[in-house]
Amino acid sequence: MRHASFNLCRNIGGRVVRSILLAAFLALLPAVVLAQGLDPHRIYERKCSGCHEDHAGDFVAANIDYVDGRAIWRASGRPVEAFLSRKHGKLTPSERKVLVDHLNKVAEMGGLYREKCLICHDRAVVLARSRLIIRADKLTGRYSKRDIADFLKTHGRLSLEEAERMTATLRRQLPSSLP
Repeated sequence: MRHASFNLCRNIGGRVVRSILLAAFLALLPAVVLAQGLDPHRIYERKCSGCHEDHAGDFVAANIDYVDGRAIWRASGRPVEAFLSRKHGKLTPSERKVLVDHLNKVAEMGGLYREKCLICHDRAVVLARSRLIIRADKLTGRYSKRDIADFLKTHGRLSLEEAERMTATLRRQLPSSLP
């Protein structure tokens, strides 16, 4: 009998420990998932588009200038990061960093995608996520398996420098590239 009660206590103790570990894991899971890849498009559409343009690219075109390597709010001349750090949009610090980085990249492109690509293609994020994939660390056509960096050198009347920038922009849209 002594042996059976010892096993019973050990099993109950093991269940308690397992339950505590499971609860701790589940409590930390949302933070781990978020840290693994915040999507700047999703952040913008969820936290910004209710008051501003529907998409970050449209917002940047209408409101942002790119000056000295930073996205600057056209109306105030203040950096976007300074404006957002004052709790505008109620972003978490990690969301704010991801969104500021994204707005800086969109502003840095200076409307290149809008000017050269949007006439034939959907938004960059939609095009990239539906038609492109990273294979062997290269951006490639999901179905054509074409190397996109090479393809863009002769597509869309892009200069070589524009083709490089566009390749980086499209690659940045893929979930595997999220911060």
